[in-house]
Amino acid sequence: MATPTKTLRLHPRLRSEIDRIARRSRRTFSEVTQDLLEEALRMRECPGIYFADEPAGREAKVAGTGLGVWEVIRDYLAASQDERALRKALPQLSAAQIRACLLYYAKYPREVDAEIQENAALTREALDRRSPHLVRSA
Repeated sequence: MATPTKTLRLHPRLRSEIDRIARRSRRTFSEVTQDLLEEALRMRECPGIYFADEPAGREAKVAGTGLGVWEVIRDYLAASQDERALRKALPQLSAAQIRACLLYYAKYPREVDAEIQENAALTREALDRRSPHLVRSA
């Protein structure tokens, strides 16, 4: 199904910067613009969350930390969704930072769950390569 088209006038500097990002990432102007707008809307919906480039692609992060939202939520789920236990596990996070992660997770659970699963699989893979002689249970 075709996406409806809207015309948008951009300042030359903004257009130039989007063109630069598109060239560097080998993507179309439209794809880059779409992603930038999506991220801007998500940051507006979830204050305290920003996006950064990581080896696996763009990732939602907790402002003021190097932590990905998925890392905080992974620990939250491991703590049986107990915020007190999470605060003990991650004492460097403020209540506002934790709320931002929980809000982001409430809005985008599939995305965060997929990142948690992908990183768990990568960790298992790395462990298997380092210690192939160890038999681990799943």
